[in-house]
Amino acid sequence: MESRKNILEVKNLHTYFHTSSGIVRSVDGVDFTLQEGKTLGIVGESGSGKSVTALSIMGLLDDTTGRIEEGEILLDGRDIVPLSKEEKRQIRGNKISMIFQEPMTSLNPVMKIGQQLTECILQHQKVSKDEAWRIAEEMLRKTGVPRVERMMKEYPFQLSGGQRQRVMIAMALVCRPRILIADEPTTALDVTIQAQILDLMNNLKRDIGTSTLFITHDLGVVAEVCDEVVVMYCGRVVEKADVYELFAHPTHPYTKGLLHSIPKLGERVDELEAIPGNVPNPKYMPAGCKFAPRCAYATEKCHQAEPAFTDLGNGHTCRCWLCEKGGMA
Repeated sequence: MESRKNILEVKNLHTYFHTSSGIVRSVDGVDFTLQEGKTLGIVGESGSGKSVTALSIMGLLDDTTGRIEEGEILLDGRDIVPLSKEEKRQIRGNKISMIFQEPMTSLNPVMKIGQQLTECILQHQKVSKDEAWRIAEEMLRKTGVPRVERMMKEYPFQLSGGQRQRVMIAMALVCRPRILIADEPTTALDVTIQAQILDLMNNLKRDIGTSTLFITHDLGVVAEVCDEVVVMYCGRVVEKADVYELFAHPTHPYTKGLLHSIPKLGERVDELEAIPGNVPNPKYMPAGCKFAPRCAYATEKCHQAEPAFTDLGNGHTCRCWLCEKGGMA
């Protein structure tokens, strides 16, 4: 079996927000690893802690009410949590880059595309402005957009949604980072453009060799691009597995609920399946298993104590009391 180096290791990560109305435990003990050249999917509903985990890795919670209370984030074996703001700034865009959900709010509306693309290059590489412009054009061209020379001189509002997302991908990859974090990069796009963006990201990962952390609520996207999957709920990891193993043998009731809620091509039903209830308020978490109030399999024990991980073999782990009894039927 091929052995790959762990380029990113997140260990026991706790990220809390200190608000006037109390402490919000957005990420509460998350562990996972990202291997070199692989794509790891982080899946869950809104409010599961996916984006806060990404922002914690990027070091973008400084000067906010959010703070990493406990845990380690190891980049090539080095813990980057205690680094200074300047040291984190040198890592961002250079070793770790991020594509955000909505490109229109991520791009500067008063700066031309070329200025925004070259800014990162000039920050991290010792090259002239002309060379930085050439590198930016080359990367933008790799994303498949037309009329690159003209686009470099345009503002974000002059571009379509798909074009802006390609600019964001070019910006994230222009310094050839070790890790790319993609936070629901196709959410605001129609399905045709979404498919093109996913193909583009797969091709660029292969050409550049970047490892990817892909955050999404869409398991269809996970099946398309990911090698391994982490399922999150209420700031915790509830299941981890290889992508083929997860789709073939989902074990946690939450994972099963996510999979069953996907419409199946060629199957006619009167009503789509859905997970009942809502993600609980992070300030008022239920006792025991956090999914128990929404779980059809919950027992009294589930409401009283939170389960630990059970190793199911082949790198498949699940946080559920029923896993200890051999899983659900």
